[in-house]
Amino acid sequence: MQISALIAELNPIEIPESDYLFIQDSGISNAGKGLFTAITIYKAEIIAKFEGEILNAEESALRKASGEDNYFMMLPDGKILDCMHTTCFAKYANDATGLGVTQFKNNAVILADETNAICLVAIRKIQAGEEIFCSYGARYWNKKK
Repeated sequence: MQISALIAELNPIEIPESDYLFIQDSGISNAGKGLFTAITIYKAEIIAKFEGEILNAEESALRKASGEDNYFMMLPDGKILDCMHTTCFAKYANDATGLGVTQFKNNAVILADETNAICLVAIRKIQAGEEIFCSYGARYWNKKK
């Protein structure tokens, strides 16, 4: 998959996320909650946007030291977005391959849109009722070891 081609095709879904996304137990054992869609989502559609608090280096270090870094995302400018204390749907997308072998495959990626908002984007058609998965990247899983 060519990420640059996917970025060129980005297509927002023009209804509120709460009208088509929902949270329930993940299909991945011991993964907690997962993100699901109530509608069919097509390749290159923006599923959801990540929201949260932008942290400075000092605050991110404090939260990391206290184990509150599970929802950290490194932004393109090097700042940290902490999604932990927000109600955004995107943070509930689990990584289908991060915890080992599962029957699931990632069906979305994390990208910045033209406004530099961090988004969850479909890499294939996702059927209504399916769980949405995206890779967290090696860096995330390496720090969990």
